[in-house]
Amino acid sequence: MPEATVTSQWSTSSDLLSRVRERDQAAWARFVALYAPLVYGWCRRAGASPADAADVVQDVFAKVFTAIEQFRHDRAGDTLRGWLRVICRNKLVDHLRKRADEPTPTGGTDAKARLAEVPAGSESPLPEDDEPSQAGDRAALVRRAADMVRNEFEPRTWQAFWAMAVDGLTAADAAEKLGISAGAVRQAKYAVSRRLREELAGEFD
Repeated sequence: MPEATVTSQWSTSSDLLSRVRERDQAAWARFVALYAPLVYGWCRRAGASPADAADVVQDVFAKVFTAIEQFRHDRAGDTLRGWLRVICRNKLVDHLRKRADEPTPTGGTDAKARLAEVPAGSESPLPEDDEPSQAGDRAALVRRAADMVRNEFEPRTWQAFWAMAVDGLTAADAAEKLGISAGAVRQAKYAVSRRLREELAGEFD
């Protein structure tokens, strides 16, 4: 069987998080594109209007830009999502408090009501980060990361990865379907998976 060419246009061994910490502008743009929808979704699930959610997203990433060095991934359970969620919680409360001090326009966001709905002893209107929502957030991140890196690989490499990682085929079945060797399929899955781990550094062990 012919072999798939496992190649990527990725030209540096440094992962996305490392390059963000180095203030790489392109890496920062990718980072925001990857995580901003997640932060926006948290705000919307907390009841923020689209405009308020967009404002909070800007506040969150302004904070992240100055504080990214504070993120640590050296303990079990440490993730960028968890760190971002703490920042989002604080910025959302700050935003709602500012809005609560403003006159509420007809049909606008009632920040006073949103703050009043926060359970006693809680610091945030964010809903509880339960396992189903965490799983959904993880899946959404992986999908966005996959979209970002797909064009870095030869089509056959991507097809082999997808057949195993997403469609759930064995290496042998994927090889038969694609007309390549099982070894090439496994090599492709490894290469793309490694690239995704670079894009999602700080998320998974």
